[in-house]
Amino acid sequence: MRRRTNVSMTKIVLAISFIILLGRMIYAGIGAISHHQEKRLIQQDHAAVQTIPARAASPAPH
Repeated sequence: MRRRTNVSMTKIVLAISFIILLGRMIYAGIGAISHHQEKRLIQQDHAAVQTIPARAASPAPH
C-alpha cells in the first residue's frame, strides 16, 4: 500500500512539473516572438530614416 502511494505521488509531482515547464516554454516563446518583431520594426524604421533623400529635407526653390 505504501509503495502505491509513493508511485502516485511521484506521478502527480512529475505531471505538475511538466505542466509548469510547458507553461514557461510557451511564455518564453511568446515573449521571444514579440521581442524579435519589435526589433525588426525598429530596424526597418531606422533603415527608412537613412534612405530619405537629402532634397526632401531642404526647402523647395521658388
